[in-house]
Amino acid sequence: MKLICQFILIIFLAVTITSCTINNNWEYKVITLPASKIQAPDKNYSKSNDFFKQAISSTTILTNESLLNTLGKDGWELATSYLEMETVYPNLLASGSGVDGLQPNVRPQQLVVILKRPMKKL
Repeated sequence: MKLICQFILIIFLAVTITSCTINNNWEYKVITLPASKIQAPDKNYSKSNDFFKQAISSTTILTNESLLNTLGKDGWELATSYLEMETVYPNLLASGSGVDGLQPNVRPQQLVVILKRPMKKL
């Protein structure tokens, strides 16, 4: 029994050491997905100033699933992603009786996706 345990330990150590010494070289791809602006009127607005009536806007980032599926079939996997934000002025929200104080004035500008895959051996 002791001999079997030693044999299993030696095999385990050999596999662990050889898997740790494999040098994976990676190649990377950066994809940027820009935000689409959506313009919508403020439904709570009651004054006649058309500038503030149409000034309410937001953004959304639309993903392209077919592009991501194609990249996945080619061996790419997600390494990381992050949002690049932009500052929007003015940051005053018009609603009801006029300006309703300071509001958040940042929105997503684009989504940056970084993909990686093992570098192909030559």
